[in-house]
Amino acid sequence: MRRKEESSLIRRSRQGDTAAFGEIIRRYQHLVFATAFQVVKNPALAEDVAQEAFVTAFQSLKDLREESAFPSWLRKITRNRALASRKEQGRFVAIEETGLLQSLAADAGSEDERERREDDAFGEEVRRIVSTLSDTLRFPVLLCYLDDLPTASAARFLGITEGALRKRLHDAKKKLQERIVRMAEKRFQEYRLPRDFAHRCICGCRRAQEAKAKDTNKRR
Repeated sequence: MRRKEESSLIRRSRQGDTAAFGEIIRRYQHLVFATAFQVVKNPALAEDVAQEAFVTAFQSLKDLREESAFPSWLRKITRNRALASRKEQGRFVAIEETGLLQSLAADAGSEDERERREDDAFGEEVRRIVSTLSDTLRFPVLLCYLDDLPTASAARFLGITEGALRKRLHDAKKKLQERIVRMAEKRFQEYRLPRDFAHRCICGCRRAQEAKAKDTNKRR
């Protein structure tokens, strides 16, 4: 998005044009989500924070002094919302530690424990992928990488030449890389924003706009 075009969208958004702000959301949604995720470390929570950040930005556009400063201004709003969210989560943890929410605490666990479980799950998935290889490719992998046998010893054990063994290892690694990459891509889907994210943000902006209008009418 060119700066001139972005400035035009910002000016229209300041006048209450949610469609124009929707274009801004689509431009910055992944950057805002990444900023939030860096703080809260949770994709679902980061998505909520990102939506709140856009609604807050839409309501506060009048406070933006320079249109060219919009990206850094939006990033600041996002970080503040993320830090507030993390602080709120910290309060829940503190309550759990007092024993008032023991049932939830049993499911919680430390960050280190969560990371260990994720590593174990990833390792198990890799082992499953290895098991899908044909015997011809799997045995060389197990002997050389799991049992740490020299290629010459593994080749003698399998009754093939060392050159043939190296070729099988090469083919096995290529297949493993392809399957592990596919697995990683599938897992990364969890960290992607839903396709209707911008639409939901726009709806949130419109609700905030309507609430403000009702409040103004009540005061008159």
